[in-house]
Amino acid sequence: MLLLLFPALLTLGVVSLRPAQAAAPAATTEVSQVPPAGSAVAAGVTVTYTATVVLSAGQAQSLTIQMSGSANITDRALVCTSTTNGAADTVGWGGAPSCLWNGPVLAGTFTFVFSGKAAGPIASLLPGSVVCTDTNSSNTCNDEAPGDKLALSDGNGDVGPIALLAPPFVSAELNQAPPGGSAAAYGAVVTYTATVSLTVPQTWPLTIQLKDQPGLTERTLTCSSSSNGPADNVRTSGAPSCIWDAPVLAGTFLFTFTGKMTAPVTDAGPSVDSVVCTDTDADNLCSDEDSGNLVALGDADANVGPLTLIPASVLTSEVSQVPVAGTLVSKSTRVTYVATVTLTVAQDQSLTIQLAGDPDLANRTLTCTSTTNGSADVVGSGGAPSCMWNGPVTAGVFTFTFAGDAMGAVGDAVPDAASVACKDFNSSNTCSDENLFYQVPLADADGDVGALPFQAKFVLTLPLVAKD
Repeated sequence: MLLLLFPALLTLGVVSLRPAQAAAPAATTEVSQVPPAGSAVAAGVTVTYTATVVLSAGQAQSLTIQMSGSANITDRALVCTSTTNGAADTVGWGGAPSCLWNGPVLAGTFTFVFSGKAAGPIASLLPGSVVCTDTNSSNTCNDEAPGDKLALSDGNGDVGPIALLAPPFVSAELNQAPPGGSAAAYGAVVTYTATVSLTVPQTWPLTIQLKDQPGLTERTLTCSSSSNGPADNVRTSGAPSCIWDAPVLAGTFLFTFTGKMTAPVTDAGPSVDSVVCTDTDADNLCSDEDSGNLVALGDADANVGPLTLIPASVLTSEVSQVPVAGTLVSKSTRVTYVATVTLTVAQDQSLTIQLAGDPDLANRTLTCTSTTNGSADVVGSGGAPSCMWNGPVTAGVFTFTFAGDAMGAVGDAVPDAASVACKDFNSSNTCSDENLFYQVPLADADGDVGALPFQAKFVLTLPLVAKD
């Protein structure tokens, strides 16, 4: 009978097929944003939104949390959980990101964490962000009646627009002396000069940074700007850098870094560490900035590159002395030193052999020959006697023979700081003006070189003749 009456009741409006009117969820909400509203970030920086919804009364219908989207948020991720309902049943991170828990839904706390990388300016996501009773379980609130929606709130005011930082508007050129590809001596000064032209002023600090070169010591760094004056902070350790605090006016910036070479130098450009950057955290460092915030230092004339270290002479030596160490000598005793140096690797630079010359040796002579390079080109017997063969020098055996008459006690010649063989870069026939790195001490393996005591007094014994 009821089935027969149902069409009539439907026609009369007594029975309706429409569902009962839904209502907005009984909830409180809070959205937080990192970085907060008003921030400026470089492209690629992660932005995170966290919506916390506390549902105070359970509901029969599904529950959806939805935030406004932004086309300038890429590489998106969305995670949604509930203390009482577990993970969301449906998650959609595209467009307007949303999460849905199928009904019935228990009262509890719901956490919606949406993140992505900034690819452009991001408007506030708060307008249009809602939690709703999702009557058709579609994981969107766009098709729900206004009465089914509750706007998400921002009690602490940290949700808002985010600006996108741009790299500095600059042209930059790096120069190096000596140029890349060269070989430099130990202790040689290496200079890098970066010239940066900023064409557009900026409201963020500007930093110029050069790749670290551990092989450079005794460093100096000077930085100046035609429009901003000296740099506000200069660092010579690690990757050397200079920063000009914001705001920074357009102009030319000059960065001059020097150091003394103690090891091979690697190529400073192009390098991810040789850059000029917008320094968002004002720490005088570009290495911690996003790659989209950096401009590489250029090398248009291609003079930036690695430097090899000129090695010391590869040689062995032995010095002998006649008379041998400890011998008591008298005035005019002839003392002779013979230094035999074997050069095993040819070298472009001149080779000098030098011996500590005792001032109490007079009437000096010095002869120097080589099996492969002939007689020495320069011979000097005064002071610390020395012989030089002009470079390039061929590998071979070099013999240095020095002699003088003892006029007093003679000191030990080996070891002595002046008794060395060296690469003579300036061909001065002395090793004293060369870096210690290039001075190879002369050896005395058999121990016959040493001090000679001097007999200054003589005892004359006369026979006594008896007198009649």
